[in-house]
Amino acid sequence: MLSFTIENIFGVGSFRLCAGFPSSIKSIEYSKSYIYECPLNGCIQIYNYSTNERTYFEHIYDDIIVVMLYNEYINQIITCSYSGKIILWSANYQKRFVEQQLRINHIHYGFWTRDGTTIYLCSRFDGTLISLSYDAKHYSLTENWLRHWATARVDLEKIHPVIEDSVSSINIAEKIETSNTYVAGSIGYEFVICTAMRRHLFAVLQRPKQHVRIHELNLHDGHLINDLILEKAKANQTFLCGTTTTLCDKDTGKEFFAIGLQSGLIFIIDTNPLQIHMIVNASGSPQAIIWWHSYLLTVGYISSIVNVYSLDGLLIGSGDGAPTTAICHLQWNSDEQDLLWIGGYMGLTLVHIELLDNRTPSPIETVMFTILNTIPDEKSSSSSINLTTVIHRTLHETAGCGLYIENNEILSGDLSGNIFQWTINDIKPKQHINISDSIRCFISKNFVGTLSGLLYKIDTQEIVEDFQSTIICSAWNKNQISCLIGLGDGRLIDFHTKKIIGLHHNNAEIWSVCWSPNEELCATASEDQTTCIWKVDDEQNLIATLTGHTTAVTAVQWKYERIYTCADDRTVRIYNTELNTYNCLYVLHTPKSLFGWFTLTYLKVDEDQKLIICTTQNGYLVIWRYDENVENEIPILCKKIHFGSLEGLTYDKETRRIVTIGSDCTVTSLRLHID
Repeated sequence: MLSFTIENIFGVGSFRLCAGFPSSIKSIEYSKSYIYECPLNGCIQIYNYSTNERTYFEHIYDDIIVVMLYNEYINQIITCSYSGKIILWSANYQKRFVEQQLRINHIHYGFWTRDGTTIYLCSRFDGTLISLSYDAKHYSLTENWLRHWATARVDLEKIHPVIEDSVSSINIAEKIETSNTYVAGSIGYEFVICTAMRRHLFAVLQRPKQHVRIHELNLHDGHLINDLILEKAKANQTFLCGTTTTLCDKDTGKEFFAIGLQSGLIFIIDTNPLQIHMIVNASGSPQAIIWWHSYLLTVGYISSIVNVYSLDGLLIGSGDGAPTTAICHLQWNSDEQDLLWIGGYMGLTLVHIELLDNRTPSPIETVMFTILNTIPDEKSSSSSINLTTVIHRTLHETAGCGLYIENNEILSGDLSGNIFQWTINDIKPKQHINISDSIRCFISKNFVGTLSGLLYKIDTQEIVEDFQSTIICSAWNKNQISCLIGLGDGRLIDFHTKKIIGLHHNNAEIWSVCWSPNEELCATASEDQTTCIWKVDDEQNLIATLTGHTTAVTAVQWKYERIYTCADDRTVRIYNTELNTYNCLYVLHTPKSLFGWFTLTYLKVDEDQKLIICTTQNGYLVIWRYDENVENEIPILCKKIHFGSLEGLTYDKETRRIVTIGSDCTVTSLRLHID
């Protein structure tokens, strides 16, 4: 039995459209405190930005939290993990009223009705939408119905059998797999919303190379009532965002919601009858939208552009100055809607927002406005949006890349040139340095390599070497005297002598390098689909070439008489080095439940515990227990621990500590527990 405990996560938050909220919406006493509650991968974090302190942090799930919502009516919180484990909490997280495993996984989005009685959850890869009834008085959660966009109900029950209450949720989570009968690709419900009076339910369906559809569904059984095809958009314009609430127009009594597609195309949808009310072509490539009183507010993904539109699609005002931290999450601090929390993959910002009328009325207009006690017509006004930053917090930017650990000290880098030094048990960086290049690989605690091929001395930011090609990987020998560096042009360099130890065919990138146990040889994993064995004290003396992988080999480890490799082909290969035979003994495959596009990115081996530890391009930690006497390629652990790609992995077998860094701009430290 293998489990883990997350010790710490360094990051601002894992914000998504339906994950995270300010404490001010729970109680007026928090309105001036600027406290935000949000997921941080598999943990819940409450951060007080007024005092710059983390007030709560707890490891809740072994995979990422994708839904985290507060319901004001019943004063409770819901969280749901990617694998479909749902928890209903008291408002202070001290009590768990319900803890239940759903029969679907790959959860992507959730919606909770205002009265707290119904919960809807979307599964992107499963293609399903589930409806749950919640009795807050008796803390009872039951399934209403499960819908798949194209599978009959009777067949769906076979694919996703009902989970018996007596079965452990942990075991069920491991057994649930996406059916191969589903059409390959991300085909599923991306978004769901219910009107305020619970009369109408709508779900957004995304299918590859087809127009986005909006399904109106029966609240009681999930059957399709209406199917609205957004033919005004191109077939390749995918869904990006939606308003998390509906807007009721006081003049007509109609309810509206809005969804955003690629290229800034936003559809304002009339809910009764289901139809397109207006189409807006918003500037700034927004991936987050929210109602602002009777207007629609859009915020650019990284463009800093903010726009405000009327229900009729008229541009009321625009502005610049929004954060450029890959925006995907918007929340008002209170019903006054003057303070807006803007969350992104790289940070969280609180801004004061106001709409300013830039046009100076004529003298006659001024008199008329005064007499009639009115304001200028929207169509004749030209307004700007003024944003004033109240709070801004960001750590890693663009994408985390590069990781080094020594004792309890961690160095982490990113593609924006940021280097942070952390202590395992602290939440604030001890040091922050920025260099004018993208971090790729730490050579040691003193040196770092970059995408441009420059080697920097970290403390002085001085350039000490130019390798003329990306510094991708490095490996020190046991006594820390000699270091090998793998480059993007296929060269393997001795760090101290600058000798070219090896050169891969066609100058293919070297993704990983390691020493042999006796340190006479080394192994390199390359883009050319091979692992090469080189004589260390010679130049380009190729001893052997290991083949078998069908795509780029991304990592290599040499332990005792075994070489372990992983590759973009999603397999781990184990080679025998006895008598210099270098023949492949075993091939391990990733499980079917690891759905979607991914590759294996990094690999570490604990030879004493017989553990093979891998990370993936889509955020998973996969661990096999390898026993040559038992044919078993099923991992003993497979969990999605990051929202983005894993771009760094370290492992200390003495403490069994794993540290990872992801493109989601977070660094995770966890400890393995082996029973």
